[in-house]
Amino acid sequence: MTSGTSQGDYTARARLFGGNRMKLGVMAFNCSLGSTITTVPEAWKLNWADTVEIAQAVDRSGMETLLPVGRWRGYGGPSDFNSTTFESFTWASALGALTKYVTVLATCHVPLVHPLMVAKMSSTIDHVTNGRFALNVVCGWFKNEFDMFGAHMRPHDDRYKYATEWLDFLKQAWTREEEFDFDSESFHAQNVWSQPKPLQKPHPPVMNAGGSPAAQDFTTRYCDMNFVILKDRTVLEGAQKQIANLKNMARAHGRETRIWIHVYVVCRETEKEAKDYLHHYVHEKGDWEAAGNLLRIFGMQTETLDPKTLEGHKAHFIAGHGGYPLVGTAEQIVDELGKLADIGVDGCLISWVDYKNELKQWNQDVLPLMVQAGLREPFAPAQRVEVIAESMLAGV
Repeated sequence: MTSGTSQGDYTARARLFGGNRMKLGVMAFNCSLGSTITTVPEAWKLNWADTVEIAQAVDRSGMETLLPVGRWRGYGGPSDFNSTTFESFTWASALGALTKYVTVLATCHVPLVHPLMVAKMSSTIDHVTNGRFALNVVCGWFKNEFDMFGAHMRPHDDRYKYATEWLDFLKQAWTREEEFDFDSESFHAQNVWSQPKPLQKPHPPVMNAGGSPAAQDFTTRYCDMNFVILKDRTVLEGAQKQIANLKNMARAHGRETRIWIHVYVVCRETEKEAKDYLHHYVHEKGDWEAAGNLLRIFGMQTETLDPKTLEGHKAHFIAGHGGYPLVGTAEQIVDELGKLADIGVDGCLISWVDYKNELKQWNQDVLPLMVQAGLREPFAPAQRVEVIAESMLAGV
């Protein structure tokens, strides 16, 4: 199945589990500055009008996903990185109503929201979007946020034990038609009832990000998609081993997992222009104080990357929150995307410094080359009555 099938199946399951060889999405634009820890004036200024414009441009382009970050406070520094954010479930519902094809995700910190609440909210969004919803679950690592809620942050591996119970509760609420009791170490619920059920069967896809052994076991056992930070950015053989290990773990559990990564993009007419701009917004205008705050919290509360690797990734966190760099001409970027597909990456979630203008450039210059390279099919959505009606009203 390719994107834009004649059947017009734009559900999350159809588009994320089948379709294009390299799937694409845009992430983090529900947060001020997105994924870029910089003070350049063109960096993303969060507002609703531009958020809608970006979402609808992604929708028209045929890219598969919109992923928000689950964030409740920022990281300080001169940029006050991520200090202003739109909440992800309401964001997803609103943008889902304003788009036609793209899958919208919500990001949920499982210790902060009861699974029955998530069952109801996500089912609502699945109906709003006609099945274009997926859920990104996060087990929690930012203690300052937990303190705001008065919530207990469990020891690292215990977070995934709790998440296993939480997700089991959620999936039963999504799928069981009759009342049921749910009893576990963390939950004791009687006569549980949740309607309506999601449109997608058995339920919307679930994504999780986590690199520790406990996280890898959780995501390969219970989730459909793994959002991965590649530990090796210099030799792709290392990243290939990391991805192969996760896919093999999932198969050992009788499942298949799809690997998504975050990429930060700097696309210019020449490689030198791209590298010069990267140097400018990272090394000349980067907010190293906020990046230090983020890495200190991240390093203390997670086991995704060891301290030495984290320090080496500091520039990558300023450039794009630890993502994989796609820096160069459109042709170079597409060549790199082909290499990522070859090592087993199923999808890339993109961030830019200037989302509005750089998204336009991406759609114009990069997507056509991806089609030529066989990484994607042309997006030709099945015509719908509302599209025809809009054209008639516009005099087309």
